[in-house]
Amino acid sequence: MGLWPGDDYFGYRYDYSTEYVKVLRDLWETGRCDLDGQYFTMDDCVLSPRPSGKVDIVCAGQSDRGMEFCAEYGDYNFILSPGVNDPQVYAEPTQKLAAAAAKSGRDVGSLPLFMAIMAETDEEAQAKWASYNEGADAAALGYMSDEGSKDATADGSGTARTINLPEGAVNFNMATLVGSYETIARQVDQVAAMPGVKGMMFTFDDFEKGVHDFGTRVKPLLG
Repeated sequence: MGLWPGDDYFGYRYDYSTEYVKVLRDLWETGRCDLDGQYFTMDDCVLSPRPSGKVDIVCAGQSDRGMEFCAEYGDYNFILSPGVNDPQVYAEPTQKLAAAAAKSGRDVGSLPLFMAIMAETDEEAQAKWASYNEGADAAALGYMSDEGSKDATADGSGTARTINLPEGAVNFNMATLVGSYETIARQVDQVAAMPGVKGMMFTFDDFEKGVHDFGTRVKPLLG
């Protein structure tokens, strides 16, 4: 739609976002902003009425720069890490965010992201996971991979590179829990015990049924 500022944006997007968040925080906290920045110029900008409570900023950067940005300006960061039935994949990125938060002196929490594929037995759940991979749209995945490679400044830890790794691109390489309700509950408990984890985000292969089953079959089993 003619809105893309050009590929140079990849290199300065966090500087742009920093000014954007400063504008938001000024307005939320004081009701006024007069930022004279490189990307935003606010001349007596006023917000009224102001929010009655704190507005949390949730980030989603996976690179070192993304983690630093969240540690400086965010409250929570979604954590994305590839792996199937391997909750420990979240140990390293949650520690990375905790270290960045300690450096900034702010309280910032990790929100690991999962896809849960559940069934009565581990075998049933594994069969569903296998069928999704076998039925993947190879052309769509190829297009996604090509788009994700356009940021020439990204390192291997960035979001675009992570979601395009070939072993799990069918579900954007988010950590995937596959198994019975009991298996899912055990793995969720492992992640919940990691330092810095303040919540989790889930998606499901069959979303409406998955939300219901997680609430009625998994949640009661959590420690």
